[in-house]
Amino acid sequence: MATTTEPADGGPGVLDDAREALRVERRRAGDEREAFRAFRSRVASVSAEPVRTDGGAGPATGGDGPLGVAAPGSAASPASGPPAGSGLVAVRDAYQETVMSVPHYEREYDDTYERSVAEEFSPELAYALTRGPRFHGECKRSLLDATETAIEERERFVETVRSEVESVERAASRLAPIRSEVASTEDEAFAESGFGTLDAYRARIGVLVDDCDRIAARRQRELAAHERGLALDDGVDLPTYLYQELAPTYPVLATVGAVGDRLSEVKRRIERAMARNA
Repeated sequence: MATTTEPADGGPGVLDDAREALRVERRRAGDEREAFRAFRSRVASVSAEPVRTDGGAGPATGGDGPLGVAAPGSAASPASGPPAGSGLVAVRDAYQETVMSVPHYEREYDDTYERSVAEEFSPELAYALTRGPRFHGECKRSLLDATETAIEERERFVETVRSEVESVERAASRLAPIRSEVASTEDEAFAESGFGTLDAYRARIGVLVDDCDRIAARRQRELAAHERGLALDDGVDLPTYLYQELAPTYPVLATVGAVGDRLSEVKRRIERAMARNA
């Protein structure tokens, strides 16, 4: 996505770019949600295997690790990945063919299988999936639970992006007539207007400034609601995450501010003309 320039005039370009960023992010989150759903279905069809830690022919009695897998460095810890044809291979193939196959995976993540499952699930589950001897029942249950959580997270994010789309559209629709009125007022030859006309212009500018303030205040409330409803990694807030490729990280507030600057300049011109006519 191309980076935009700063909204020096408060024009619609920055908000158009914000809309496009949201469209892309909504599609990506939806793709990931569907990929995890497909992965969940495939994992559910993989048969759990008995875990063996003693090298014998009978069923396992348990392991040293958190998921019934021998801890790294112990006698039962395998030196390499799971044997061909095992349940762990089926899980790996399912993950690579679903989650790691979304169109934006390489651009956004480009992780290995082991790193990806560690990031999405947990380091302990990643170890069980990539270094464990068998895809045993406890591992399967943990994986299905973690996958369900990943799906729910994507669903919440899709809903948050939908709400953000509505917020941006609402602000854009309210700013459009203000921008139009500012543009027409900027073209006025104030030096030729009488004091009463100038005073009326000044009063109208005050109304428009108040409108901008209300748009900004509502936007701030909506951003605060997003913060309460969605936690992102590393303490990044939603606009920073969504609009990281745009020049203004807060495109709505930046546009409102730019329109406000234009209003302030028009007001100064009006007041200078009023001073001359006094």
